[in-house]
Amino acid sequence: MAGVSAMKHTMFDEFKVKGFWWIPGKSDNKQAGILFFSEREIHLELIGSLSDDFFAEGKNEYDIVHGFSDKGEQFTLLNVFVKDSRTNAPGFQTQTFSIQSFIVGGLFNSLDEIQFHSLSFQPTYLTEWLGRHVFLDTSTFDKETSTLRSKQVTFNHVDTFSYYIDIINAKIEETYFMNFKTNPSEQVLWTKKSGLKIVPNENKDLSWFQTNMYLLKDLLSLFIGHATYFESIIFYGEEETVEHIDIKPRKKYMYFFRQKTSKLKGNFHWHDVVVNFNDISKDLNLIFNSWFEKQEVLGVVYDLHFGEFYKDLYIETTFLNTIQVLEIYHRKLYDGKVYDKTEYRELTRELKVILGERFPESFAKLIGDKVNYGNEFSLAMRVKEIISNFQETSRSLLIGTEEENNTFIRQLVDTRNYLTHYDSDKKKHILHEPMQKYYAIQRLRAIATLLLFLEVGLDEELMADKISRSKQYSINLAKAKQILN
Repeated sequence: MAGVSAMKHTMFDEFKVKGFWWIPGKSDNKQAGILFFSEREIHLELIGSLSDDFFAEGKNEYDIVHGFSDKGEQFTLLNVFVKDSRTNAPGFQTQTFSIQSFIVGGLFNSLDEIQFHSLSFQPTYLTEWLGRHVFLDTSTFDKETSTLRSKQVTFNHVDTFSYYIDIINAKIEETYFMNFKTNPSEQVLWTKKSGLKIVPNENKDLSWFQTNMYLLKDLLSLFIGHATYFESIIFYGEEETVEHIDIKPRKKYMYFFRQKTSKLKGNFHWHDVVVNFNDISKDLNLIFNSWFEKQEVLGVVYDLHFGEFYKDLYIETTFLNTIQVLEIYHRKLYDGKVYDKTEYRELTRELKVILGERFPESFAKLIGDKVNYGNEFSLAMRVKEIISNFQETSRSLLIGTEEENNTFIRQLVDTRNYLTHYDSDKKKHILHEPMQKYYAIQRLRAIATLLLFLEVGLDEELMADKISRSKQYSINLAKAKQILN
């Protein structure tokens, strides 16, 4: 059976690539094998061994392995680990490798050598989020019989955006890919997929592009309200000369890695998002720049909030993680101290002197250690300050009345403390039922979503209204009021 061209596949496909594989600098030791790719796993099965150690069993690892397929494609496999190495007698040696990611289109000899001019990727739901109507359909009918006489579909070009992001010294551009297939007697298939392109001022390494493409994907997830996935990733390298063409295209490389099993939503439409492109298009330049500027401070918050979109955890763990998003957000952006730092330092010093004079050393040390952290806001104080800073209409939409806001804070604190210490003493507001925790999580996610919208400069009243009426949150927020208030 013939092999396949990896360049014709997406990150959602499963495929096998037949070829020869070798370690950079050791092309005289090429081994035949098959590269297997799926969302869950990438592995390479060889007939033979790349290792100098004939009996290596899971000890060897390689930064890079080269490959050349039966379709003429060059492969650079990255972070390659020996999973299994066997020698059969009679028989021959085989090796199996686990692979983190790979590049199709070229051979790179070292990680430092992997540098690109730009990156283009297609995230799921971007086309729906943009909502650009680029196909115009014109039909002509016979007036007497009402039968279709002709149908014409035309492509309507629309202006795409391009913004410069100062903090990363790069442009972010909207792009798209067209695909046209036709069988004149049977069918015509014309598709358009939107993408995002990152073009830095100078060539950057793989790690730089990975960081910034994930940041962009997370921002898209914020607007959409769902997990988003990479459908395809294309790097552009050096310019190439093509006969009879004045413009020099750049060499294309495709990048594949494991992104776990995607949970794609069928029949997804532009109205399924929390905030669509038209709602924020005039502010997009400010949004992009703010999002990247605040990554240094809020990066942990980004990771925790969006990381929960992709995990299947016990509801208690999800509850704790979701509360932690707000707690860390407060730590990063608020003072979070009960007393002035200088005043508290002086009070602590005086208290430790008294403890040392009047109490046993072990007790004095115990209390002294606790006092060192006594000036920190409690979880209740942190959540209360965050919620209190919202407008009254936002608090009402997301939670309810002032009394219901305070009740929710007590529920969060008592449940968090119970799940952490499993001590229910004097905790009257524990959310014991899974359904209660679930709707508390949904409310917390809506709060975190509003916070992140505000961090990129969007209007609170508009965003709170969008969240409360969105398909993602409207029913959950209403149900949370019934169950928790």
